[in-house]
Amino acid sequence: MSTESSKTLAGPGSLLGLTISAALTALSLVLFLFKFPYPPAPFLKFDAMGIPLAVLALYSLRALLSVTPIIYIGLQLLGADFIGAGMKVAAELSTLIPLVIGYRRFCSREKCIKSYPLIIAFGILGRVTIMSILNYLIAPHWMVMAYGFTFEKAYRTTIAILPHIAVFNLIAASYVGALALEVFRVVSKALGVEKRWTVPSQR
Repeated sequence: MSTESSKTLAGPGSLLGLTISAALTALSLVLFLFKFPYPPAPFLKFDAMGIPLAVLALYSLRALLSVTPIIYIGLQLLGADFIGAGMKVAAELSTLIPLVIGYRRFCSREKCIKSYPLIIAFGILGRVTIMSILNYLIAPHWMVMAYGFTFEKAYRTTIAILPHIAVFNLIAASYVGALALEVFRVVSKALGVEKRWTVPSQR
């Protein structure tokens, strides 16, 4: 089968592409159920949800954005409140969109693996920055609603936990990016679409 034909068969709008999107979305929601606490702040929990979503984003960012409402609703069905679900979606998108930008910018066929640290750094920077800002803005109000804190106490608590939130998000973006890039490399090669987002090396 020619490269052009395999691209068509595995494109985001093809039957195979839609199947890939549905499977990765379902897998992400299943993986959300398996959580591991971040020891210094156990209310922060790691999961592997972002890995299949990152693979989907690398395959097609449009496909990822199209399933985002499904992810948001699915998180609430699995027990997250509307703020928690929104923050989780924001955490994943703030990792994956920069990761895809870095991948498209720096991943050539000849040196893609060598570019992984730089690509992952894009995801880390995006997630740590966006989630630190969102937690600073939203967490105090959420604590007032959820725990009955005064706003002053909620604000002080938020400032105290922001360093932990930053480290937590740094770790999460690191393993999501590293594992997703490798999974995507293997799977896209098997499907014959490994050239989809790679760019020619600059000589």
